[in-house]
Amino acid sequence: MEPSQPAQPAKPIQAPPTPMPAQAPARPSWLTVALIVAITLVTLVAITLGVVSLAHAGAVTTLAVGASQTTGIAVCGQGMAFAQPDQAQVTVGVQATSASAESARSQAAQAMNAVLAALKAAGIADSDIQTSYFSIQPVYNYSSGSEQITGYSATNTVLVTIHQVDNVGKIVDATTQAGGNNAIIQGITFSSSDPTQGMAQAEQNALANAHSQAQQVARGAGLTLGAPISIQVGSCGSSSIQPSFLQSAGLASAGANTSTPIQPGQQQVSVVVDVVYAVR
Repeated sequence: MEPSQPAQPAKPIQAPPTPMPAQAPARPSWLTVALIVAITLVTLVAITLGVVSLAHAGAVTTLAVGASQTTGIAVCGQGMAFAQPDQAQVTVGVQATSASAESARSQAAQAMNAVLAALKAAGIADSDIQTSYFSIQPVYNYSSGSEQITGYSATNTVLVTIHQVDNVGKIVDATTQAGGNNAIIQGITFSSSDPTQGMAQAEQNALANAHSQAQQVARGAGLTLGAPISIQVGSCGSSSIQPSFLQSAGLASAGANTSTPIQPGQQQVSVVVDVVYAVR
C-alpha cells in the first residue's frame, strides 16, 4: 500500500471584497467657472470680428498705384487774342440845379423823361435801360469863409445797353439833344455778348508760350521735355489771375450837325496758364 499523503490544511474561505461607495465628482470652484466663461466670450468675439473683417475686406477694392512723376519744370504761359465787340454800355442822364430841392427835382425829371423817350425812339428796349444813380443834394459856397447853401442839385442817370455798336453815336446824339444843357453822358464800355469769344485762341496761345518756355529751360539743363503733368488755367503759382478784357474806344465831340463818331475797336482777351512738364 502506498503511504498515505498527509492531509492538506483546508484554505479558509475569503469573503468577496466589499465594494467602496462611489465618490461624487468634485465641483469646480467659482473662479474656474468664471475663467471658462471669459475664455468662451473672448473666443466668440474674436470669431465675430474675424467674420466682420472678412466681410469688409470683400467689399473694398484695392487699386494698384502706379509710379507717377510729381516733379518737373513749372512755367507760366501767357496768351492773348482779339474779339470783335458786338454790344456797348453807356451811362446817360441829366443834372439840374435850382434854388430849391423841389425845383431841381422837377427840372431833372422833365429832362430825364425826354432822354428816356429819345432812347426808346432809337430802339432801346425797357429791359436795356436801368437806373444807375439818383440824388438830390445841396450845393455849397465857401467863398465867404463859411459854408453856405446856394441851391440844390438833382442828378438822375441810367445804364443803357446797346446791342448794335454802329448805333452808339446816334444814341449819344439823340440823348444829348433830348436832355439839352442838363444832359450827362459818362463812359462807354464795349463787350461781346459771347464771353467765350476769343478765349479759346488766347488759351492756345498761352499753352504754346508755356511749352516754348519749358523747352528752353529743359534744353539749358540738358534734359528732355516730356508731357504736361498738370495744367491750370487762370492762375500761375499761388496767385489767381482771371482772364482780362481790354478795349479802347473814343468818344469825340464834333460840330452841331455832325454825328458823334464812336469807334468800338477790338477787345483784347488775356489768359494765363500754369503748366508743369515732366522731364527725362
